[in-house]
Amino acid sequence: MSTIPGLMIQKDGSYALTMECPNGCIEPALLEQVARAAGEKQAIVHLTTAQKIMFLGLDEERAKALMETLEKEGASFRKARDLSHPRVCVGQPYCKLAFQDTFKLGDVLYKELARQPIPPKLKVGVSGCPACCSWANLMDLGFMGVRSGYKVLVGGHGGAKPKIGQEIATITSPDEAVKILKGLAEIFSAEVKKKSRLERVVSKLGLEEIKKRLGLP
Repeated sequence: MSTIPGLMIQKDGSYALTMECPNGCIEPALLEQVARAAGEKQAIVHLTTAQKIMFLGLDEERAKALMETLEKEGASFRKARDLSHPRVCVGQPYCKLAFQDTFKLGDVLYKELARQPIPPKLKVGVSGCPACCSWANLMDLGFMGVRSGYKVLVGGHGGAKPKIGQEIATITSPDEAVKILKGLAEIFSAEVKKKSRLERVVSKLGLEEIKKRLGLP
């Protein structure tokens, strides 16, 4: 592991860094700086499935310089084991299927809870409708848009043996979502000391105990 927070050593010995794009969006001015700086540092620019931008094929010096350059332009890099931004579909008013404004909820979750320390991994998804284009139904915590608000799903994950999250509540406000994510992060951190997934905590404690600790009926 690199001694510089944010830099990740890859299998081939090169370095990578990952820039966050909350709601899967990036300002045009920052995008221009990404293109310029990545070109100057000869980085491979990879758009990840987690709606982030990963820079590959760098040595340590170029990776550090690229991160510092883009941070000055307002970019954010994940540098520790903490909550990052949710994976978010476009939602209302853009998607004809969406019931909810996903960008609004995604912004609130990121601004309120990003950088909270946590063991890996606790993935979060926000979807505007049950089609779950953001895979909210396959996340540790998913908010799936319905007509009345968001259904809250926990314990899902992708991978070789994917699992659909279990429904624990329906919420109608971003404040409720923040409370649930914060509560789950605290439960997860208390029960897990190394790499794991929320599904194991749900299996260990039981869904009713999770709901009880979150203050849900």
